[in-house]
Amino acid sequence: MAIIAAYNEADIIEHVVHDLINQGVNVYFLDDGSTDRTAGAVEPYLGRGVLAIERLAETTADGAPAVFGWERILLRKTELARQLDASWFIHHDADEFRESPWSHLSLFEAIRRVDALGFNAIDFAGLDFWPVHDRFRAGDDVRDALTSYTEPAPYDRLQIRCWKKTDDLDLASSGGHEVRFCNRRVFPVRFILRHYPIRGQAHGERKVFHERRNRFLERERARGWHVQYDELREGESFIRDPSTLTPYDPDAVRLALTLRHRDVEALEASLGEALSLAGALRVEIESAHGELARTRAALGARDAEAAGLRDELEKRAVEVAGTRAELHARNAELAVRRAELLAKNAEIVRLRWALDQRLTEIEGWRASLDDAVRRLDAFEHSLSWRWTSPARAAYRFLAGR
Repeated sequence: MAIIAAYNEADIIEHVVHDLINQGVNVYFLDDGSTDRTAGAVEPYLGRGVLAIERLAETTADGAPAVFGWERILLRKTELARQLDASWFIHHDADEFRESPWSHLSLFEAIRRVDALGFNAIDFAGLDFWPVHDRFRAGDDVRDALTSYTEPAPYDRLQIRCWKKTDDLDLASSGGHEVRFCNRRVFPVRFILRHYPIRGQAHGERKVFHERRNRFLERERARGWHVQYDELREGESFIRDPSTLTPYDPDAVRLALTLRHRDVEALEASLGEALSLAGALRVEIESAHGELARTRAALGARDAEAAGLRDELEKRAVEVAGTRAELHARNAELAVRRAELLAKNAEIVRLRWALDQRLTEIEGWRASLDDAVRRLDAFEHSLSWRWTSPARAAYRFLAGR
């Protein structure tokens, strides 16, 4: 079951729906407020491969949708994938065609083979086809008119948009680039996705500058969505130089997808990481060698410096030994001086003791003298002294003669 949402894709939608039905894939169609005959182009297939046509967008007074709510569309597709009775689902756009990687198998048969092999999800290799002239007209098969392509931009290369029915489903968080669920097993060989976003000059101007870019929600732009038209400017030509494109060769594309499938790319990525790691290690080893050489040079300089210091230390050791011997001699001399000093101190102590003894004697003599003086003074002042005063005077007179 392919779930398609479309807005003003009347020039291509009938071929897209018809191709899916021819390949055994039923369609559930969501019309996102188209103002052209998009829904009318699908109506003839109701009951003949198209399960339903559902009007999706809220529109303004003139019937045009107010905004392009991509998350709203993805959530509705998620809800339908849980509700609809189908074994497998494709998140399909209105301007693309999907093909089996095996030319002899239809899309339905190829999906059934993937299922039988035990896988539950399919990735697609996107090919963006561009106009090299302005001759495409509505009703033409765009695959016949636009036959050369480029690889999609890196942000648009992951296209895991086909899965086996499951209730554990997340389509919106990736912006619709990949369906996510538990135990997902992606088939290694990619299927083909032929994408025709611009079909001519007038179509490109109308789609980019009037129907898309001004209607993108800012909150979705902030998530990195809707960047595919950022570099386009009004007045630029949408017609590409054929030399910048690759002519579509389905056999060559299928062979390339078979030879270089997802597992090979994973191995190449692992090898690239290993080579990158080896390169980083090589740079690190070379840096380490350089650092080792610098360290060795520094160690050589340090060794020379250490040898010089060793010689200086040996000289200092000799000087220290001489100084130590001199110090020992000085210590011996000081010991002798200390002994002499101790002897002199002992002599001084002895002399001080003798002096103390003499002082004690002198104090005794002084006390005796003081006592004699007191007795003499007492005698001089006594009565007998005064009585003998005339006799002492006569004695001095006679003695004076």
